[in-house]
Amino acid sequence: MCDLTNEELWLVVRLYFFAVTPIFLVSYLMFREKINYNTIVVLALTFFICAFGFEIWLTYGLMDGLPVSLRRSEALNCAVPQDLNWILNSLGDVLIVWIGLFIVRLIFSKSFDPYKKWNWSVFFVFFTWFIVQNIYVEVFFYHHQLGNSGDLSWAPLMPLGSYFNPTLFEIIERPVTFQSQSAWIIMTPIIYFIIIYLNKKSTINEAL
Repeated sequence: MCDLTNEELWLVVRLYFFAVTPIFLVSYLMFREKINYNTIVVLALTFFICAFGFEIWLTYGLMDGLPVSLRRSEALNCAVPQDLNWILNSLGDVLIVWIGLFIVRLIFSKSFDPYKKWNWSVFFVFFTWFIVQNIYVEVFFYHHQLGNSGDLSWAPLMPLGSYFNPTLFEIIERPVTFQSQSAWIIMTPIIYFIIIYLNKKSTINEAL
């Protein structure tokens, strides 16, 4: 209906899948009472932090950037309306953080509580996962929508914007830029601090 190319269709399918997955998972796990309160809060905060920290800014090109509608084809604009773009991307970010929580638990839960206090090994796992997935997004997912010449807006979690945006390296001749990675560099300690805070708060409440 939108005359998508095969590559664009595959992108759209993945985008909607990544966006709806956390909604269905949270709903299912809440119904089964198999998800704790802290996880729900972390995921909800992730959505709003990502939305207002960079996704809305990038979607509408709010400060010295092009809106997403001018950075992609009309077919993609048809399949993923601009006003829906930031919501879908923010939900996808929620899934990324949720996977990060699972990875950390999988690695550390048998040795110690990874969310009791700051631990650099835990931080490194979060950081590695967030950056690796974001490099994948930049190179293989949104490579034809991301700009490296001032196309992307400044955003609160991209504080240097496109004003200082060196190419860090290239993969199959596609650039990995500092601006695109900076949001998740900043997101890593934010997410980790939130989890530790909620964990300590719940522990205190249980002791009262």
